[in-house]
Amino acid sequence: MSDPITLFQQGCEKAFDEEHWQKINYSTGCFENSFAKGKVNYRNLDLEKQRAYTLRNKSLLGLEKLLVDFETHFVENGGKVLWARNADDALTMIFDLIRKEKANAITRSNSMVLDEIELNGFLERKNIRVVETEIGRFILHEGKQKPYHPLAPSIHLSKEENNAILTGSFKLKPDSTVKQMVNFVRHEVAVESKDVPICITGANFLLSDVGGVVLTENEGNILKSTSSARVHIVVAGIAKVIPTLDDLAVLLPLLSLHSHGQSMAACSSITFGPATTGQGPEQVYVILLDNNRSELLSHEKQRKVMSCIHCGACVSVCPVYKNIGGYSYGSKHIGPMGVVMTPLMAGMEEYSHLNAACALCGKCVDICPVKIPLDDLIIENRHLATTEKQGNARFDALMKTMVWHCKSRKKMDGPIFFKKLEMKRLLGPLWGNSRPLPEFASKSFSQQWRERNL
Repeated sequence: MSDPITLFQQGCEKAFDEEHWQKINYSTGCFENSFAKGKVNYRNLDLEKQRAYTLRNKSLLGLEKLLVDFETHFVENGGKVLWARNADDALTMIFDLIRKEKANAITRSNSMVLDEIELNGFLERKNIRVVETEIGRFILHEGKQKPYHPLAPSIHLSKEENNAILTGSFKLKPDSTVKQMVNFVRHEVAVESKDVPICITGANFLLSDVGGVVLTENEGNILKSTSSARVHIVVAGIAKVIPTLDDLAVLLPLLSLHSHGQSMAACSSITFGPATTGQGPEQVYVILLDNNRSELLSHEKQRKVMSCIHCGACVSVCPVYKNIGGYSYGSKHIGPMGVVMTPLMAGMEEYSHLNAACALCGKCVDICPVKIPLDDLIIENRHLATTEKQGNARFDALMKTMVWHCKSRKKMDGPIFFKKLEMKRLLGPLWGNSRPLPEFASKSFSQQWRERNL
């Protein structure tokens, strides 16, 4: 994680970058238009969201039994289930499976949980080649950049910037159209993933009653990669489990609508285990990842955020994200959901700065498909940070100095030079380089009062 002051200054720079603002707002505007068109298919969208809220909360309350039932049924189907306490455990398990297969490359899907455990960096240090199957992520990987949005990883790049990355890495003409770039990346993914024996994915849901792993996508690359690989490794957070197959009738349409404004994702598949006939993986492993999710679940109020189905809608409507961008959060989980989750999972001491990355406008609450009260949970996080005294030291010093001044009229009327000096040292780094510091009046309020009333 970067220093909070550095992240804040980076966010300020992005907020004043007009080109960045235009790209992000164009892309998120497309999402909002698609969502507005898609939601007309629901007679009562709020009622369906209430059903999803009830279903997900029921899952959290019975989480222990649902996970055990999932393991039982998935093993009966021929698969194997591994339990990882943290990211290191998950990475060790993955590397052991790669060594067992004597593989020197893997394919992977676009998945927040794989980013959470920092899979790419770990495998590259082990000299294992990583092939990104999602088009946006493939381009970012070539450009050595990180995802900017959970569902649209290259949302911050223009057509020309995407073209420049591909031109620099491959023999692609500089003035390629979007269609040409998409077709080119599809071809490269097919070439690079040929004969790769292992595919690693996340999971949208885990079905407790039948031992199934649900995967949704629009490009079809996950289905293609898992079908051609000998080994399919699924990494899923423990909160992904839901009670029954029938629950998908509620959750999948809501997920598709809030992800891309669709009635249903282009490709949805359920993996029950190794292939028994025809083409498919010979072995399927599911790694159930805790990674401090149990700690988050111990918080009676904030645990509601674990109902999240990771549609990305809250990020797309968040005015803070639209202004500061995805990198300014300094965490793998970004946007309103990340603001709640990250401090509780990764430590309030390191990530308390995220508590300020919210305007409490309530847009994320209005659009959330499972009715998570994100604004209330962020306020609860702020209260927790204050109670644990995990605020930013510079900000705390600024507040204490202001209180010290405001308690004394004599100090309030002090020399302007000292006021400006304190303002520059304490508020300056928090205010950002793009805005001038507030100016003090030449005379204090009490001086002006005496002059006008004598």
